[in-house]
Amino acid sequence: MKMPNVYHHPHISLQGRYVMPRKPFLVLTLALLAASSWGQVTSDFSLTANPAFTIPLGPSLADGTPFYTIGGGASLKGEYTLPFARALFTGLALDVDFLPINAASKAMTFLSLGPQLGLQFFPIPRLGMKLAGYGGMYLGFGAGATVYNPFAAGFADISYLLSPSLSLGLGATYKYNFSKFGPVYNGIGVNLGVSYHIGAGSGKADLRIEPKIEPIFPLFYTYYDKNQAGTLALKNTSPGPIQDVTVSLFVKEYMEQPKNFWSAPALDRNQEVSAPIFALFDQRIFDVTTETKVAGEVVVAYKYLGKEGTTRVPVTVTINNRNALTWDDDRKAAAFVTSTDPDVLLFAKNVASDAGSKAKPPAINTTFRIAMALFQAMNLQGVSYVTDPTTPYASSSQNKTALDFLQFPMQTFAYRAGDCDDLSILYSALLEAAGIRTALITVPGHIYVAFDLGMRKEDAKATFTNPDAVIYPENDTAAWLPIEITLVRKGFTEAWRAGAVDWQTNSAKGAAKFLIVRDAWMAYPPVSSSRVVKDAVRLPEKEAVFREYTAEMTRFMGIDFQPRATKLLSDLKLKENKTNTRLMNKLGILYARYGMLKEAKGQFEAALRASGGEASAAVYINIGNVSYLNGSFADAVSYYSKALEKKPGTPAALQGVTLASYELGDRKSVDTALAQLKQADPDAADKLAALGSGVVDTTSRAAAADKEVDTWIEE
Repeated sequence: MKMPNVYHHPHISLQGRYVMPRKPFLVLTLALLAASSWGQVTSDFSLTANPAFTIPLGPSLADGTPFYTIGGGASLKGEYTLPFARALFTGLALDVDFLPINAASKAMTFLSLGPQLGLQFFPIPRLGMKLAGYGGMYLGFGAGATVYNPFAAGFADISYLLSPSLSLGLGATYKYNFSKFGPVYNGIGVNLGVSYHIGAGSGKADLRIEPKIEPIFPLFYTYYDKNQAGTLALKNTSPGPIQDVTVSLFVKEYMEQPKNFWSAPALDRNQEVSAPIFALFDQRIFDVTTETKVAGEVVVAYKYLGKEGTTRVPVTVTINNRNALTWDDDRKAAAFVTSTDPDVLLFAKNVASDAGSKAKPPAINTTFRIAMALFQAMNLQGVSYVTDPTTPYASSSQNKTALDFLQFPMQTFAYRAGDCDDLSILYSALLEAAGIRTALITVPGHIYVAFDLGMRKEDAKATFTNPDAVIYPENDTAAWLPIEITLVRKGFTEAWRAGAVDWQTNSAKGAAKFLIVRDAWMAYPPVSSSRVVKDAVRLPEKEAVFREYTAEMTRFMGIDFQPRATKLLSDLKLKENKTNTRLMNKLGILYARYGMLKEAKGQFEAALRASGGEASAAVYINIGNVSYLNGSFADAVSYYSKALEKKPGTPAALQGVTLASYELGDRKSVDTALAQLKQADPDAADKLAALGSGVVDTTSRAAAADKEVDTWIEE
């Protein structure tokens, strides 16, 4: 069929609606080609250029002859993946289609430009598929005619990711160019193209990283190394998995190096994880005295498509002041008990050394005397109870998220005042520095202290007038004395009495918590507070401490000792009880427990005389204890041996033989007594095992041999 020489499109006249000069339009086309982009694969923004060949489907001449023959062209698309719906993308498409006119030496060129919206998915790693629609306006020119109208198109393609920044794709496009007479062109384009993914050249994967860091408490800067400081939500939205994933946190001002807090061998496509954030701060953070915000970053390192990549997300970290604490966990207060602070140690050990060895009378035991002396020394320093006007413990402890301001021990000494929590921390730190276990007791709206008396429960119950004033924890073998620390101006005895009443009242209602400080340190270790107070606290004068201690001990003995001693002496004066060795033994024990060894020895010897040489094993053990405490070790062994003759295998007598024989250097007798004690009382034998000849731990031996006698036997 012969085509006419005159160009005559079925729907376009030679006098088209609009004619545009070709040269400026070609310049615009080239500029758009250079600036265009297409669909996201490994980054939010991508660009591609696709050469194509076109297969026209219409229009046709009246006799059915196709108006166009197979042509060519190019397509440029710029695409952006929607952050809130990663399967959707939008963008801008620019197409150039060159279509020869059938059996003619002329051709039509169509430029199409319009927005697009599509769906993308990745059935397997590296392989992506897209479906999209787009439309806008086209401009057609050729054979002296120019026309523009709307167009609509749709495309589908499949691409393979060669590298994070480069992919190769194959696709097909259907396009329909409208006019008021019908289609100017409709057809299919087949293209093969290369895509460049902006920002993915370094191997970056597409990740969603959402860190959340809680306010940091400088006091617990070592705690965050193994305990949560925040949370991280991490999702791999890349088309394929990432490998060798490591996540770290770095806060330059307060870290020497990043803290790697989470890792995984791989994170699959669309896999989402939640991980706790850990942090390793250094001591510089302890200089923060007011709330501070600092910059940090979360860094995710990985391998993606064979290349190493790193994604950084900035974070703002809030640092609370170094004295801040929340009462969501009462154990946190133990971190303020800085017993190893040099100034705390200096103060505590100076008072404790004299109280343990020189205080008269040597009542109860060394622990009791040291605790009393330290309490009275706090009073001498002028320390007073003052409610915190801004964050009183009574209210702040009820709000688990409210910030409270707690003082370190030396701050309380320096200020000479503190809330109940501040005074409890100070007293606990002094006791711990002296080697005495402490506990924090929390009741609704209040906190105070208890200390390990260093006595077995049964011995404590037999020692004090009111054994209910002592705490006997179910999960601990020791007896503890509660001290109402806010009564520091009232003296040790009154503070003990008030603490006991408070404990009895609240524990009966199940409202008291007993938190052993050394156990709490396992979760919240104390930090060095030597940077808090620059000037050392002045030590109290020893003479003044002993005056305070002696006055308080006299007060205590007048309350706890004197009434019982008077009653026993009165009973012994009765004619029918003059030969009552049981009462003599009991009075001797009372004297001994309150350090009155001369009076105790007199009563035990009186019991021996009254018994006519037939005294019980208990009397021989007790007088043996007095001899041991007086340094008469040979006499002590003699008395303990007589007790064993009366009652073989008695644990208290075997303990006495072990201790006294050790002081005499009689290793054979020590080993023999220990072997027998192992059969009679394994726990007691274990405590003295370091004294045996087979043990070379001199430190343990010294500690075992230095124990005070705390076992007195009543008939």
